[in-house]
Amino acid sequence: MKTKQSLSFQAQAGIGKGLIETFYRRTGRRLGAEVKKFKGEVDLEWSAIETGKKETLVMLHGFSDRRESFYFAAGSLKKRFNLILPDLPGFGKSTLDQSLEYSLENYGRWLGEFIEKACPESFHLAGSSMGGAVAATLAAGFPDRIKSLCLENSAGFYLPGRVSIHEEALDGINIFQIDSAEEYERLRDRIFKKKPALPRFVREYMIKQAMDNKEWYGKIFNDLMDMESVHKGLASMEEISLNSLCLEIQMPTLLIWGRHDTLFPWETASFLENRIPDARVHIFENLGHAPHLEDPSGFAGVVSDFISGLE
Repeated sequence: MKTKQSLSFQAQAGIGKGLIETFYRRTGRRLGAEVKKFKGEVDLEWSAIETGKKETLVMLHGFSDRRESFYFAAGSLKKRFNLILPDLPGFGKSTLDQSLEYSLENYGRWLGEFIEKACPESFHLAGSSMGGAVAATLAAGFPDRIKSLCLENSAGFYLPGRVSIHEEALDGINIFQIDSAEEYERLRDRIFKKKPALPRFVREYMIKQAMDNKEWYGKIFNDLMDMESVHKGLASMEEISLNSLCLEIQMPTLLIWGRHDTLFPWETASFLENRIPDARVHIFENLGHAPHLEDPSGFAGVVSDFISGLE
């Protein structure tokens, strides 16, 4: 049952939506972003920031997010790369269809089609959280086209012996399903070590959006996590993870983590470093689950230095 929203709250959230959409449009223009649409099995909207640089970086956002979250780091990254920033299916302005199964396998196929038809012959790939899981899947599927891989606090992998969002999901808990302002702030506490300040109306809009999407986020979360197989004893937590994919990731890989990540423990980076053939680790000591938002310039610098070091 949906939580009742007052008319005042809805009005304030409406103002907030206008403010944030205006901010993203203006920021996109300042960055030189061109909004494009891709028609395929599912439709994707994406931002292309063409700078005439030699290298292109494709970046995949996380769960419940949108492509513009990378705009904060894009000002620094565009000095080094052309940027391709798609909205993942189910989020932003890409296909939202209740009849589809938003499984990791399908995300790999949908984004694979996007890569084949809309991306350069070779490029670098980065993914944050859920986007990291999709990026890892693509890296295994397109080893000849993806020159390097950056995984930021990546979902999809399982570190045995450490509590993570996987155990919460096994207990039926989805931290992205929000019923109140208090729950929204608890989610922000989980994502950030130090929460960025939000203007009042923007905060109201973010809360309303999370509450309105509660059932939708539940569907995608369940499609992705496949906890039913674990509950039925058909597979272990590790078996439904991407751990078995590690050896198939052959390109140079950077594992970026915030030490205060409460969704996926930072030790996951070292765990993966020992399993991915050509991997290295960067830990942000004072950040949480989203370094690209908590320290955009620091995140951009680490990614740029990593790719520059490969030349």
